[in-house]
Amino acid sequence: MKLNERSVAHYATCNSPPDKTGFLFKKGERNTAYHRRWFILKGNMLFYFEERESREPIGVIVLEGCTVELCESESEEFAFAIKFDCVKARVYKMAAENQAAMESWVKALSRASFDYMRLVVRELERQLEEVQEEARSSQAKSKAKKQVQGGASVQPATFSLQNAAITGPVQEGVSSRENGVSWSKPIGVPNGVNEGCAWEGDCSGKGDGVRPPPVPPRRKTNGGSLESPVSPGTGCFSKLHDWYGKEVAELRIEWLQSQ
Repeated sequence: MKLNERSVAHYATCNSPPDKTGFLFKKGERNTAYHRRWFILKGNMLFYFEERESREPIGVIVLEGCTVELCESESEEFAFAIKFDCVKARVYKMAAENQAAMESWVKALSRASFDYMRLVVRELERQLEEVQEEARSSQAKSKAKKQVQGGASVQPATFSLQNAAITGPVQEGVSSRENGVSWSKPIGVPNGVNEGCAWEGDCSGKGDGVRPPPVPPRRKTNGGSLESPVSPGTGCFSKLHDWYGKEVAELRIEWLQSQ
């Protein structure tokens, strides 16, 4: 892989926030001794400087296709290695100052590659799809529940006076009708007795009888006649039709004569 040195050096020292910084001991390739270096991790690139105040890095490691493993050697305390899958690839050995620093660097370096980020993004997308699917299913169930509740509305009970029949005690009596409402009075109750009082006992309201509903008011007519106030003798629709038909016929004859 070829990298532009100026671009790499600028990226290493620019003001973009690093993912991790700190001192590590790096083992040289030719000189196998460990040297203390200042490391800066940005994305999948691990820069190392000779000193913390150095203006340019002395090297960079691209963390793609690599694994981070702990060193099992007892002589190398808090040491780990960065290994690549390529043939004849260099193995970078480093050591931290303590156990906590070593674990922190190993975790950060293991998560720095784009392959790892790709796996994380895919997992997050999968979780997001599951959440969205659950939300859609919940909304569909809620909508269906509202539709069922809206369709099963309770119809109010209706009462028609035309079909109602109010009866008193079960015995033969005088039948009476008032505007389509009929009931039966017990035998011996004169017509002059107030219908609003109890059927049995007195009318003072102290009896145990059951009161019938109040009698609906009578329909008021013009003197008891169904005739039209405009044209007498027109008590039904056929008479009204004939009466107005004669007037139209007379007007038509007058119009024809004027032509």
